[in-house]
Amino acid sequence: MKGILPIILLSILLSILYYLYNSNQEYKEYSKNIQEFRENREKYLYKSSGSPLKDSDYVVEYYEPNINFKVIARVSQKIDIDTISMATSTGNTERFLDFASLDFRLGRSEFSMPVYKYIEGENKGKLFFCFLDKTNANSTYEGGRYIDVDFENAKRIELDFNKSYNPYCVYNLEYSCPLPSNENYINLEIKAGEKISK
Repeated sequence: MKGILPIILLSILLSILYYLYNSNQEYKEYSKNIQEFRENREKYLYKSSGSPLKDSDYVVEYYEPNINFKVIARVSQKIDIDTISMATSTGNTERFLDFASLDFRLGRSEFSMPVYKYIEGENKGKLFFCFLDKTNANSTYEGGRYIDVDFENAKRIELDFNKSYNPYCVYNLEYSCPLPSNENYINLEIKAGEKISK
């Protein structure tokens, strides 16, 4: 028995070290992917003629990548699809289809959040996911943030809050941006994605 115990303890230690190594490697790879995502977005923001930040000195700020804010969401598409109107930052309204909902878990809490579909304008046919959270008006834009989603008949999708970004009206008040409502509120601090520069 005395000879077996050290072997058991060594096996446990090696298992822990193996897990920690793999977790560290996974985090490094994930952080690299998020950094590439941000660099590609900034290239567009600073170079595109349709961007309010074209040739701007504005510095986009982010939270550090946090893999805990990447979740798998269950997609529930609506059978009876209603049209909704959302207020915009310029005081107008914009119409969407209430297309689907995403059900996911963050920490110990379960959430069900709507996904809309544009029915007019240059984004017609594209999906739209927006959210509010407890960081708004502190470290993030008070009007909420967006995440790009795209699916057709998927049952589950990746929803990564590290890829959340500010709407264009943050950079230029002339842009009209849909504003999330209480239906889009997450009762947590989502310390992931783009921040508000101060």
